[in-house]
Amino acid sequence: MINLVRATPKALVIGSVHHDRSLDVPRLPRRGETVLSGGARDGLGGKGANQAVAIARMGVSCALLGAVGDDTSAAFVRDQLVAHGVSVAQVGVVPGRHTGRATVVVEATGENLIVVEPGPVDRIDRATVDANLRDHAAPPTVVVVQGEVPPRVLAWAADSAGAAGTRFVLNLAPVVPVAPETLRQADPLVVNEHEAGDLLELLDGGPARVVDVDDAIGVARRLVAAGARSVVVTLGAGGAVLADGPTARHLAAFPATVADTTGAGDCFTGTLAAALANGHSLAEATRWGLAAASLAVGRPGAASAYPTREQAADVLRREAAPR
Repeated sequence: MINLVRATPKALVIGSVHHDRSLDVPRLPRRGETVLSGGARDGLGGKGANQAVAIARMGVSCALLGAVGDDTSAAFVRDQLVAHGVSVAQVGVVPGRHTGRATVVVEATGENLIVVEPGPVDRIDRATVDANLRDHAAPPTVVVVQGEVPPRVLAWAADSAGAAGTRFVLNLAPVVPVAPETLRQADPLVVNEHEAGDLLELLDGGPARVVDVDDAIGVARRLVAAGARSVVVTLGAGGAVLADGPTARHLAAFPATVADTTGAGDCFTGTLAAALANGHSLAEATRWGLAAASLAVGRPGAASAYPTREQAADVLRREAAPR
């Protein structure tokens, strides 16, 4: 279905590609309520595409392994990816299918709700994953996958990454069932506070509600104990908690003016992966992710709002400067 890569990227993202339609509303509708939109815009979306853009914006060579349909949206999303510097040689076209679509409703506070109609991401096959990782002469440094791809693709990616010596970043958004072998390759597992609780309940059946930093630290440690090599739990404006072995710590968020939170988690994950590909520690990579996300939420849209490496570095420098 998908051609093999011709040049080895430093990062490979395996994931979804969507054509987003964003609607601006004064507030999110209640159940059964109609709310009038004050504006609409089209953009690139899908967690895979968003994270690939975030990586490329950090100056790291990145390829996206995914699939689109044979509709007009396919050309739109591929052009958007190329414009952001992402290689689309691995984005296959599936005849008779439509490209993934998402409707994003954004209220004046920047909060949103999203409904996704998946595209042909289910057509990613084992042979293509292996060809980009296990069977490649010079595999990428980092591979990133998300919960928007089928669990079997997550398992293939984890297995192939392990065989290739490639670092495996698992963003379980949304939470889907994963095999223990897949979780054991995650370095890190990246989830937000809601996903962290849902995943723990899925793994051991016990309650795992995250309402503060202490809860997040406890949940991150439990996820490491469940098998993940390392864990990052994002907390929105509360920053992030990372656990690497028995050690867990909290990193504060950077100041931000919020206009639209759409895709902020993808910006964080992609930027973190780019920093890991550049040789940073997990703690340093988490700070890069927090810096980039603090800028992304200040602009409307998802991928189009992501900052460059220089812009994220400026945030890190400002916050490190004595006051």
